[in-house]
Amino acid sequence: MKYDLVVIGGGPAGYVGAIRAAQLGQKVACVEKERAGGTCLNWGCIPTKSLLRNAELYQLLRKRAVDFGFSFEKLSYDWSKIISRSRGVADKLAGGVEFLFKKNKIDYLRGEATIVGPGKVTYKAKDGQEGALESSNILIATGAVSRDLPGLTSNGKTVLNSHDAMILEKQPARLIVIGAGAIGVEFAYFFNAFGTQVTVVEMLPNVLPVEDTEVSLALEKSLTKQGIRILTNTKVIKAETNDQGVRVAIEGKDQETLEGDCVLVAVGVAALLPKGAQLKLDKKGYIAVGDRYETNLPSRPAAALRL
Repeated sequence: MKYDLVVIGGGPAGYVGAIRAAQLGQKVACVEKERAGGTCLNWGCIPTKSLLRNAELYQLLRKRAVDFGFSFEKLSYDWSKIISRSRGVADKLAGGVEFLFKKNKIDYLRGEATIVGPGKVTYKAKDGQEGALESSNILIATGAVSRDLPGLTSNGKTVLNSHDAMILEKQPARLIVIGAGAIGVEFAYFFNAFGTQVTVVEMLPNVLPVEDTEVSLALEKSLTKQGIRILTNTKVIKAETNDQGVRVAIEGKDQETLEGDCVLVAVGVAALLPKGAQLKLDKKGYIAVGDRYETNLPSRPAAALRL
């Protein structure tokens, strides 16, 4: 089928671009391998805030219930329902984006896309179904994925990325978090609030190292007061994993080996590139583009957005 625009990726850049193009009268298709909304809506900003709200409420009731006139014989929680509420919030909003696709007559195709040539895209769904598209323009909006550390590739059980941490079936008793950026700090707070013993390892001098130092120091003080162990100016030098847990050797003021049920690697993100196309990349590994966001692909122009 022929289109004016094929968008690869249904995240904040992709779905907004697809909808606007459709509103301007273009025939548009959007290929998304998971679900509309992208990482932010499905596996990032939105569902993590749901988890944080649960943690906040639990801590409020546990520590200050009497101040509000409440009392409990025994306050408890259901871990599976905490996780499912977060997923439900994300699913509802993803459904909203899918409704906008339908409203604007955008063909929404679920599958992994491959650029096979100028203006040509194929896709393959999880059920094995395949399709081919032709377009005057291709918009690459594939976003980014969690970055792994050497020797600590995510397995969803003992080595986690942010995606895995949101859907853990069993709450870990001990969690090591490598990286004290926004993702690492959010999960450290969430798990600690429900009783997990959390240790945060950060190579730079402060938590949230890209924020103002005054803010970082205030947050570190607050997290430490809540029982989270924070090790700054500390780097991981070795890691071992097995079915029972992880051992992480660190080097900071002193050398030490940390043990935990699992480790969360939260050291930033890497570009997620579409299959097939030989795209030129910049020094950081993102798609290199010109002043009109055109890539190096020949013949028909292809636009790229970096999230």
